[in-house]
Amino acid sequence: MNNREVVIFSGAIVADAVRAYSRRSAKLLEKGKFRVFDQYGNQTEADGELTEGQKLFLKKREHEEA
Repeated sequence: MNNREVVIFSGAIVADAVRAYSRRSAKLLEKGKFRVFDQYGNQTEADGELTEGQKLFLKKREHEEA
């Protein structure tokens, strides 16, 4: 996560990896303040499955105009 290795359990989802990285970041993800991307730049969902060695990156959500 953001170039820092986190250890998670088998069957973990993206939200679990974010929580292992930072509880504060996990809360901000839940509030929609952050988005998570994989190493290829694809946005991932918080309930998405993980694979061994997967790299994830948190980015602040851009403000969307209404």
